[in-house]
Amino acid sequence: MTKKLDEKNFLSTNFTAYKHVYQMSFPEAIKAIPADLALHPNSKFKRSAQIAKLFIDEARGIVSMIPYGVRAKLVHKLTPKATEMISRDRGERRMQFKETRVSVKKDFKYGEDERQKFDVYLPPARSIRRGKKDDYDDDDEYEEREEEAENVRVPMAVFVHGGVWASGERWQFAPLAHRLAEEGIVTAVISYSLYPEKSAKAQAEEVLKALKCAIMNAKLFGADASRTHLVGHSAGSHLCAMALLLDEEETQKKESEKLKSFVGMCGVYNIETHYEYEDKRGVAMLSTMGRAMGGREKFKEMSPFHILEDRSSSSSSSSNSKSRSSDSGGEDNDDDDVTKSSFPKTYLFTSDTDIVVPKRESEDLHKTLLKIGVDSELSVYDHGTHGEFALGFKKRPKPLRAFHRDLIELLHS
Repeated sequence: MTKKLDEKNFLSTNFTAYKHVYQMSFPEAIKAIPADLALHPNSKFKRSAQIAKLFIDEARGIVSMIPYGVRAKLVHKLTPKATEMISRDRGERRMQFKETRVSVKKDFKYGEDERQKFDVYLPPARSIRRGKKDDYDDDDEYEEREEEAENVRVPMAVFVHGGVWASGERWQFAPLAHRLAEEGIVTAVISYSLYPEKSAKAQAEEVLKALKCAIMNAKLFGADASRTHLVGHSAGSHLCAMALLLDEEETQKKESEKLKSFVGMCGVYNIETHYEYEDKRGVAMLSTMGRAMGGREKFKEMSPFHILEDRSSSSSSSSNSKSRSSDSGGEDNDDDDVTKSSFPKTYLFTSDTDIVVPKRESEDLHKTLLKIGVDSELSVYDHGTHGEFALGFKKRPKPLRAFHRDLIELLHS
């Protein structure tokens, strides 16, 4: 029986969820209004009018996203559930790829907290075989390819959403995950605890925990652990980068060493400069970014850009004394080697038209990564709003934007 979702009823009962689809966490922004007004003692009326306009603009943005929200909820609800099977040749448990449809395993737990879960979207078997039964000369050949589809290991993307560190739900990114799965990529969409329940540092720790869980269960999902890509958008890109840096502290084999790549889309990597940018836009106090980081005094230590810059400077100064220290039997500083091992091949996507997170965030991180020897590629597109990078995916056979085509290509590389 085909599932149906009444759109009118859905809108009436789920409208509050749309506050997470756009760019602002309304509850946290409202809490910040008194502190914001306190900074403008001589112009409270003017500032109140500015805040009111910001909220109106945000509300308009939310309304404009309702059609997308309905589609995302429908995709999440109607995608068939994945089932487990025992592979014929190895006798291993794994998820079964359905013949012609994407399937999903929802609420896979990577921790005990309520939001420590991810949804895993599995490709159709046909996309792995790259053909239909009619394309084969006889049934025996088809059966051989069918078994191949059961046992093949495909690439896996672990996606970390944005949402100003204070909002975001897995279902909102179902169109992204569904399209990537249609293209033959196992896609895990994670959720993590939000501010104010958890700080950004704690969120990064959860992202690392989810990444480890996904890699550990790659075989179950029919994925190749060595072809795992960590993909983040906006605040999610920041959390991905912080998770990779936190991974340095692990005594066991780092998960970053198993990653094929890190893809950061429209990410925030320098909290200091982005706070200044938000301040110029008049949204710094209303945004949850500063509070999620732990206040201004924590901005540098929560900025991947500054962490890497400091290590780059440290390694540069130590390299000047390497010859002297080696001649005298001293030890070389290997901070740069440690940092290089934290970041796999890195792809940074941004846009000239992104007014939420300007492209310099990605440009500056790219330069710093190159300085410390990380293989990094920067792609600056002349189109695409901030949200479109994550929310602009279309189902087949609709055409993809250039940045989505590039993403799919590199995930298959």
